[in-house]
Amino acid sequence: MRLLLIGLAVVSFVAQLVMLYGRYIQDKPRIVLVTDTGYALFWAYLAAVGFFELHFATIGFAVLLAILLPLTVVSFRRQRQDTRTQSA
Repeated sequence: MRLLLIGLAVVSFVAQLVMLYGRYIQDKPRIVLVTDTGYALFWAYLAAVGFFELHFATIGFAVLLAILLPLTVVSFRRQRQDTRTQSA
């Protein structure tokens, strides 16, 4: 079961990097790139914690989520605002 979770984290990390590169090529705003980078770091952290069986990881998860969730909200608001201004 542990190997499955580590594999999922590694696959998600690679997929996040590919998505980050695609958004970089599309010249997305920096907030989007920072948010995607944060999620890539989250998946890398998850894979490292699972691989090394670290037990103090809950503090790191809380910190990463406390940073990533507000960035995601700001990113969605900016994208929605950009969509409204482009359609008007």
